[in-house]
Amino acid sequence: MHKHLGQNPNIVLAGIRVVVTGANGFIGRQLVKVLVDAKAQVTVLLRTNYGKRFFEALGVTVVVCKLTENAKLENALQGNEVVFHFAYDVRAEGAANLAAFSALYDTAKRVGINCFIHASSIVVYDNWPTGQITEAGSVTSPDSGDYRSTKIAMENVLLKGEMPAAILQPTLVYGPGSALWTNAPCAALRQGPVVLPNPVGKCALVYVEDVVLAALRAAALPDLKQERFIITGPETPTWDEFYEGYINLIKTGSVTHKPLEELKARLPTPDVNAARSKPSTLARISAVLRRIIGSRRFDQIMSKVRARKTGGDPVFPDRHMLELYAATPFVSSALARDRLGYVPEYNLTKGLSCIASSDRLRL
Repeated sequence: MHKHLGQNPNIVLAGIRVVVTGANGFIGRQLVKVLVDAKAQVTVLLRTNYGKRFFEALGVTVVVCKLTENAKLENALQGNEVVFHFAYDVRAEGAANLAAFSALYDTAKRVGINCFIHASSIVVYDNWPTGQITEAGSVTSPDSGDYRSTKIAMENVLLKGEMPAAILQPTLVYGPGSALWTNAPCAALRQGPVVLPNPVGKCALVYVEDVVLAALRAAALPDLKQERFIITGPETPTWDEFYEGYINLIKTGSVTHKPLEELKARLPTPDVNAARSKPSTLARISAVLRRIIGSRRFDQIMSKVRARKTGGDPVFPDRHMLELYAATPFVSSALARDRLGYVPEYNLTKGLSCIASSDRLRL
């Protein structure tokens, strides 16, 4: 593969045979479309038939199999050169996600995959979301089986292996179709006002197209070893600027501020004995409905339901969101710039403009 590679992934991936997991996801679907545009030969692995017709219409090979179905998985990976692993089931236990990842990685090694591009997260770092964060930062994990510790376990497998692997660690990824950082903020604004702390922190955002660009550039790196790359955007706006951008986009909503200590005081006492690895009852119900009607249809319905909640009740942050709202992270993509030639193109203004014009707008 590497003899064909240069600096422009839209040229060098032409004809390269690649496999994508998580293709129905927010980032994965955009990745597949860019790979097709780059004239790569794309195979997507789907857990169910959902999305099959969409991908087949793009000229993509579709294989329906779970990552733990060894024979099917091996047949799907045979003859391919790159795996883009973007699948993660947030409704399943960490152990199940780790088992699926391990099956994919072991099979990729067995069939001779040249390069493994893995979607991880900035949350693996001990000092996220506060302070200076680089790839040299400490990463320690209690064996809790939650999202963070599962992502760390996956990273450790790749870092200790011999297969060339790029571990992408994006910050908060937004864009059309983002349930967390596009649809949910707009729904909160419609219900709102959204309550932010005083003082308010900054949000380390990255637009989905920039994450996809980083993935392609990682696949095109001729001397890739086992490496981590933090992927973030060109600026770190305040949370006020973030919500103001969405207010201007959807033409409704407002924010208000309360002292940080007051917001902390109203939070419930955390349950330290809760089984963090086990998905909630609501998450398990969500998983069943997604299997029945499909993830995109489920998200569309939930977005409409949330949009109808316009009672004017304040939307207070939970513990996780308050931590993000109050933090001031300093995140650097310098290594990705130096090794991959990664230069993010989307500031918040440009990203929101692309969301507004997207055919996937679900606000």
